[in-house]
Amino acid sequence: MLGKPYFDLARAIYKAHHFDDVVDLLAAKLPGLIGCDEAVVVGISPVLGVCSISNHGPIAKRLRERTATINDLASEHPIWKRVDFNNPGDLGFTMSDHMSLEEYRSSRYVQEVFGDMAAEDVLFGLMVAGPPRRAYLSLYLSKGTFSGRARERFDALLLMLRGVLDRIESANVESKVRQRLFMTRADSSLAIFILKNGEVVPLNHAAVQFAERWWAADEPVRTLEKEVDARIHRELADAWENPVTAVWKDIYFDLGGGEMKFHALPKLSGEVLLMVPALGSEEPEDLVVGILTKRQREIMDWIAEGKTSAEAAIILGISPRTVEKHLEAVFQRLGVENRIAAVRRYLDLKRGL
Repeated sequence: MLGKPYFDLARAIYKAHHFDDVVDLLAAKLPGLIGCDEAVVVGISPVLGVCSISNHGPIAKRLRERTATINDLASEHPIWKRVDFNNPGDLGFTMSDHMSLEEYRSSRYVQEVFGDMAAEDVLFGLMVAGPPRRAYLSLYLSKGTFSGRARERFDALLLMLRGVLDRIESANVESKVRQRLFMTRADSSLAIFILKNGEVVPLNHAAVQFAERWWAADEPVRTLEKEVDARIHRELADAWENPVTAVWKDIYFDLGGGEMKFHALPKLSGEVLLMVPALGSEEPEDLVVGILTKRQREIMDWIAEGKTSAEAAIILGISPRTVEKHLEAVFQRLGVENRIAAVRRYLDLKRGL
């Protein structure tokens, strides 16, 4: 059974509002709950490598002192050679699951990173999984191996931690967006876009106006050059305060109207929120105009008449694939999943409902 100490810790973690609060609870409670010498949370960036080590114990201190060595020898980590750390599964795993103590301690990585502080067993778990940040919870045991009960508690806690940290990340994004909106001048508005998989999608009326002015008529999204997309993500690598919360950072790139400054907020999903001031914009009288581009409204008019994508493409003189790409954008902006729902929502908006 998990026991009362486990549920007391789980309850405290569930109430946490900040990543550091969660780490402090883990550092204080896990040694007694799981039976280990120290709990350490390691944050990793695909750009920076190991970029954060949380806790204040002797092992955490050693890891911070040798962060450069850890990054240099990452490919020689004895367990990383046998486990896909990017996708290790939902549950934890131990060093002793995959190799003998002698093999572990004799590896170059362990000798140069831990030296005489090398543990006899280590229990690992993936706490945070996202393209821009990953975080691992590692428990170190100086003598012996982890028991079945210890691993059961660890696995249960790991699953709960992921849900709590997802909530903290979502709350941070909401708070940062609200803060940015409050900072906007009364006589201006913000064009809001989202960058995902190299494509920039307009999310509000001001962004649609931007796209109407600077993009081609049949360009529902702006696809960035791979070099530009990669540069943006590199520049946002240091926007993270910890493995789950990020702050706004100003970046510069050309989205069609020349190089501009965008406020960028990275998310764990790999998406990036982009905001840029749009002076003098006004809310449209027609709600549809504020959500869809002129071409998308033309397509929806024909779809509402019962035309297929192929038929709408012939009428408008564009390709069926272009129609489908526009419809994908329409579904996202209207918050629907299929054509029937899109037509219903579109007609409601045209009627002002």
